[in-house]
Amino acid sequence: MRLIIAAIAIALTVPAAQARDCKLTPKQVVSQFMDEFYIQKKVRSSFERWVDPGYIQHNPYAATGRDAAIAFLEPFVANNPGQKTTIHRVIADGNIVAVHSHGWNETGDAAARRGFAVVDIFRVKGCKVMEHWDVLSPVPEASANTNTMF
Repeated sequence: MRLIIAAIAIALTVPAAQARDCKLTPKQVVSQFMDEFYIQKKVRSSFERWVDPGYIQHNPYAATGRDAAIAFLEPFVANNPGQKTTIHRVIADGNIVAVHSHGWNETGDAAARRGFAVVDIFRVKGCKVMEHWDVLSPVPEASANTNTMF
């Protein structure tokens, strides 16, 4: 019984110690994750390095969990080489980080080439992304103003 209690205590203190050892701000964690994932297109390494295994996904079209994200995103990235992203701003409030970006597909139809304005919202603990929400809005062919979505 003592051995089980000791194992549980060790398991509970390791993540807390890792969080304390993190020298990066939540904004730095998300910025590095976004660069490795969206810009460099290194799906597996970015998720294994920056995302907690218990990652909570709020997008209703995606399963929760880091492994589920990798399983969904690796084939998507491989099958869409024309997919591009420009990150326009990263905004942080404590452990919540929002990223405003433009995603488009250079090889798609006109709507795909215009793409989407995207806001990804992350909750960070230590050096790991723990939770994710996103909001997407298609870039229209014409706008009522000249301000752009970015």
